[in-house]
Amino acid sequence: MMFHLLFMFVVSLIPSSGFGQVVSLRDPLDKPNIVLFVADDMGYGDLSSYGHPTQEPGPIDKMAADGMRFTQWYSPESLCSPSRGAMLTGRLPVRVGLYGDYERVFLPTMPTGLPKSEITIAEALREEGYATGMGGKWHLGINEFHRSDGNHLPIHHGFDYVGTIAPFTNHRSCDETKRIVPSPVRTMCMLYYNSTIIQQPTSHHNLTETLLHDAKVFIHQNEDRPFLYILNFLHMHDSLFSGPEFKESSKRGEYGDNLNEMSWAVGEVLDTLKALGLDKNTLALFISDHGGHVELGTDGGKNSPFRGSKETSWEGGFRVPAIALWPGVIQGGTISRNIVSTMDLFSTALDLAGATIPTDRVIDGISLKAHLLSSGTVPHSREVIHYYCSDRLMAIRYRDYKAFFHSKPRMSSDVYSALCQDGWPTVRFHSCYGCNSSCITSHLEHPLLYNVETDHEELYPLEGKEHRHHLEPILREKAEHEAGLVKGVPLFVEGSMSLVPCCNPPYCFCNYNS
Repeated sequence: MMFHLLFMFVVSLIPSSGFGQVVSLRDPLDKPNIVLFVADDMGYGDLSSYGHPTQEPGPIDKMAADGMRFTQWYSPESLCSPSRGAMLTGRLPVRVGLYGDYERVFLPTMPTGLPKSEITIAEALREEGYATGMGGKWHLGINEFHRSDGNHLPIHHGFDYVGTIAPFTNHRSCDETKRIVPSPVRTMCMLYYNSTIIQQPTSHHNLTETLLHDAKVFIHQNEDRPFLYILNFLHMHDSLFSGPEFKESSKRGEYGDNLNEMSWAVGEVLDTLKALGLDKNTLALFISDHGGHVELGTDGGKNSPFRGSKETSWEGGFRVPAIALWPGVIQGGTISRNIVSTMDLFSTALDLAGATIPTDRVIDGISLKAHLLSSGTVPHSREVIHYYCSDRLMAIRYRDYKAFFHSKPRMSSDVYSALCQDGWPTVRFHSCYGCNSSCITSHLEHPLLYNVETDHEELYPLEGKEHRHHLEPILREKAEHEAGLVKGVPLFVEGSMSLVPCCNPPYCFCNYNS
């Protein structure tokens, strides 16, 4: 793509002190850089370091060996838009309005997006002198009034540098192999650079390399100041893609090829930080936005050892892989078994930057700073996880115990097998997508109680009076939480095709990268 040449051109403009020489280092705790890698639809059990038996180890796994691996890290929601909005704001999706009556994510037709009244991690760090940048998946709104206003794009939410982005997602309708759709659907598949549409429909050719080069450009441009960069990968969302050098690189098949490419890109960014002497001044984190889409067979992620898929409130939908790397600060090979939420990233980043946590709104994130700096010897203070489906509170975890007030079915392996041929899904589906659907069972009178430490598969509900003392603090938390909750205005609303981006109406077909 043309951004390979653009990268070399930009690098040629960078002062010589930035290339080939190590810059003068700040103290590691003096406004450390923050690099966040976010995978899409990646399951807890997908990585070699998280127990997958055939996935090849790569740079992400090396992050775990050299840093801290978390075993109880939770997404704020089990679908993309609400989990990503909560990550940026440190607030439960329901407070922000990231829910709707019929839809659970932003669509290109919707006039809504992440509210500008919310304070994002980028806006907060920019106030502390940080350079802020991002690339890759956005999925927090596009247009408001017409197809090209871009009023909800990341440039309006504190990101000064916005590289190549997928404003919606890497949807299954973007498949170029003709396995899923005859041809990519242009209304669902487009790429932007900053706030300008550059490609429609999306081409996966060199796409990961392009996202990688954008990240490198940003790092080189800002090596002399603190920075935040969020690299939102389009992997591992269906439809799958990878470059020719990663084809058949994995014993696991195409999904493994995709993961190997993503892991390689993570390693390239980390190598860039090290080459510039910035690695000890940088907290690098890798997470998934939520659990894997297990209904897709070999095309979807593995949430083992947990049950459930994305869009559900079982552990497999919410618990995600998470790794923190900070050479010289976090001791290598550390394993954290503390309860953590992706929302904690907001408060952690502000705490590390010396910023004040906003007091004019509820912030659900809790700073991990002490936990990270002590390599896990100082416990993280989080005890509660709320499991929401849209604005419906499905379950609450308090310490070791989790109570369901509503639950979705867990499909058996026989059902999955019937809908997959040789492991490949013949039908792409969600087993129970809605939050008020007939497939949901309510347990308000007798909540389902599990000890998720001893029964991580949530197979054996605890019944009888002898377990009442474990349920009571969860019920008190539920009552207090719901009494004080102020829901945001629902943002997942009906839209109009007139708002869908189109690079050259009425054709909506272009490639300004060629």
